[in-house]
Amino acid sequence: MDQIRAFIKFVWRERFWVLSVVGTVVAAVCWQLSSTSLDAQFGKRKNEISGAFKNMNSLTSQAVHPNDDVNKGDRAQLVVQRNIVLDVWNKLYDRQREEVLYWPNNLKASFIKEIDQLEFGDPFPAHSAGNMVSHYRNYIKTRFDGLLEIPKALKMEGGRGGARFRGGGDVEGGEGRGARGAPRDEEEEEDYLVQWVDQNDLREKLEFNSKPTYMQIWVTQEDLWVYETLLNVIAKTNQERGATRPDNTAVRMIVALQVGRNAAAANQEKASLVMPSAGGGGGMGGEGGYGEGMYGGRGEEGMGGEGMYDRGEGMGMGGEGMYGGRGGMGEGGTMDDATVLANRYLDAEGEPYAGEPEDSEFRRLPIRMRLMMDQRWIPQVLIECANAALPVEVTQLRVNPEKSGGAFGSASGRSGGSSRPRGISGMDSLEDDPNIASVEIRGIVYIYNKPDETVLDVPGMDEDQLADAAANVQR
Repeated sequence: MDQIRAFIKFVWRERFWVLSVVGTVVAAVCWQLSSTSLDAQFGKRKNEISGAFKNMNSLTSQAVHPNDDVNKGDRAQLVVQRNIVLDVWNKLYDRQREEVLYWPNNLKASFIKEIDQLEFGDPFPAHSAGNMVSHYRNYIKTRFDGLLEIPKALKMEGGRGGARFRGGGDVEGGEGRGARGAPRDEEEEEDYLVQWVDQNDLREKLEFNSKPTYMQIWVTQEDLWVYETLLNVIAKTNQERGATRPDNTAVRMIVALQVGRNAAAANQEKASLVMPSAGGGGGMGGEGGYGEGMYGGRGEEGMGGEGMYDRGEGMGMGGEGMYGGRGGMGEGGTMDDATVLANRYLDAEGEPYAGEPEDSEFRRLPIRMRLMMDQRWIPQVLIECANAALPVEVTQLRVNPEKSGGAFGSASGRSGGSSRPRGISGMDSLEDDPNIASVEIRGIVYIYNKPDETVLDVPGMDEDQLADAAANVQR
């Protein structure tokens, strides 16, 4: 007992140190126990996370085997996207039909009734084909003056061989085939806003001297729709400018309007293809960018002469009327369907189709405009192109290309000649105006075909299944 009392007395006397040692030991034991537990939990959770990552990574090397629910959901979403595309397609097609792609009321109601039941390029019904062709041939020769009215263009008189505007002089250059004839009365001279240099190219297309085929009629009418669109772009630009007379227009002169095959040929040209010579010896300008060379006149060789956009006696694609004007493929000749469509439309890469286009949604028709205009109004022209009922996708814009040393009009720099058409009334004012520029616009017009649901089909589903799948997704 005395020993116990002595120990207690010692502990009490040395209680500070005893408690310090005991506290340290207890703390060390607790720390060790906690550390061991945390290490165990950390190791366990680390293994769980590492295992989850390994499982996820292993999925990337495994073949995907979706179940029926996944397949059903995928098809349903495809149906929704298909319906959206079909709806947009219908709206674009309907807009073009309502605003542009309709047959004029000047045609007989019986003609319109028959042709409205056909798709573009379909043969005419056998029982009425002869009457339809004759009626359209009689109608189309009267349409040209109506086109001039759209931009209020000055009418060119006469036949081939040069160009004479009403009250003006001959056009010795210019990009298109000219016309020589007598001037009209002086009081009519200023009754216009725009001069259109190559208008006779279009007029000759509309003069079928032989019986056209149904495909020539389809293509000719399609050309008219696009020409109307381009002429409206010019007219609306001048309207925005507030034009009231030729010298205050935004677009002063239409040097060239090309649609289809001619536009595709022009758009494929490369600068390196032409090495113009000084003087009037052909090439691409001879006596100036618009001189006696490629674009009309009397060049002797190269791509000039009476060549690419002139009378078709050189390397050109003109012939004497692309779609039957003055005989189509020669006096009194006609073209088969393949020839009419060859190199007319573009594929997705911008290359001409050798025959009928393969696209089911739309036809890509190339266009080219060459304008003499106030360059400050170029943005407005581009706006009007984009807002047109047949929207023009502008693929290239060139300002004063004859000054670039490239393909168009580079001879002007070598020969010292003017880059502007010569012999046209009002050209002096163009030369004196520093804002007037030569503007070339190349682009594509998308003409939508009638919507076809079969080209937007979802594999493995019939129409009833498509409808059910779309309804399930919408719910």
